[in-house]
Amino acid sequence: MMKRKLIYILVLLLLPGFALKAQNDGVALQDTVFTITDYNAELPSGADILKQDVNVKPVKKYHSSHMIGVRYGVNWSSAQFSPDVIPGKVWCFNNYGIVYTYYNNLWDMLDNFGTQAMVRLNREGFTAEYFEDMKYTVAEVDLMANFRFNPKPFRIFINAGPYAGYRLDNDREGDQKWNYTDNRFDYGLIFGGGAGIMFGPFEFHLEANYKWGLSSYYHTYAYSDEYWLFAYPRIFMFSGTLYYKF
Repeated sequence: MMKRKLIYILVLLLLPGFALKAQNDGVALQDTVFTITDYNAELPSGADILKQDVNVKPVKKYHSSHMIGVRYGVNWSSAQFSPDVIPGKVWCFNNYGIVYTYYNNLWDMLDNFGTQAMVRLNREGFTAEYFEDMKYTVAEVDLMANFRFNPKPFRIFINAGPYAGYRLDNDREGDQKWNYTDNRFDYGLIFGGGAGIMFGPFEFHLEANYKWGLSSYYHTYAYSDEYWLFAYPRIFMFSGTLYYKF
């Protein structure tokens, strides 16, 4: 009885092996091919890249430029008073200046910035009750930052910066030309903009600026020790400048 059980167990264990052998003998298994791609081998080497005929566009370079010019302008001039006095505006002519402008580039990528320095002789003034047609001649130095666009042959720009000056002359005569109540030092801010045209080594600019004076024409005690007086320049400036670029 025990022997018969062992025979049955042995037959059960051997049957799967015989079945698998019979299947392999009767049906051929399909071969499976595995393709391994070497992606690194497909990348060109540095030598291969150098051998290729590739048109590489050069990087655009922006060059700095320097310009020096002469300026002529007219001023529509007034003043802001405290205590409140309603001033009138006067036209002042014969405004001359020498201008140096440096247009620089940033990292050979941006050419929209510049710096402008100017020395000029400026005529300005105001008219008001008790101050009729008061005009001054002022020597000034301006230093302004410049931001511009260049749709050639044109140039469009805005600028802003501080100025400092000294009042050289006024319209009074004789001993009243200057007295202890006058403030001869001038300083403040100038901002504005304009447009220009480029032709060869030259450029011509038309410009409008606003002068915001921070130094009064008079000392605070000019008319009273109790009531202070302020008279700050407020001037619209219109000018034309002819530059030579080098």
